Amino acid sequence: MKEPSIAGIARAAVWGLVLGGGVGFALGMLLAPEEGQKLRRRLAFQLDNLSGEIGKWVDSFSAAPESSEARQKGESLIADVEQRARQIQHDMDQLLERYPSRRSAASN
Repeated sequence: MKEPSIAGIARAAVWGLVLGGGVGFALGMLLAPEEGQKLRRRLAFQLDNLSGEIGKWVDSFSAAPESSEARQKGESLIADVEQRARQIQHDMDQLLERYPSRRSAASN
């Protein structure tokens, strides 16, 4: 059996808190003694604010630091691979121009 990781446990805990908090909030709002239309407006306003806050939190949590060493090495590696791919493509194009294909020679 696979051992649970700290990140997996933390992710499950955060989702549990978010979902549990949302359900608890909605039930509290629905069971509060208020008029229906006022309650629905208040609930919609609070849920909109909550979703905005959660979105901001998720964005800030998932954003990687711009200047990390691993990121710089990764970008350098990608640039190197792209340069090599362009060089290989250029070399192949030159070879294909040098040696016409057998089909074009046979049709002439």
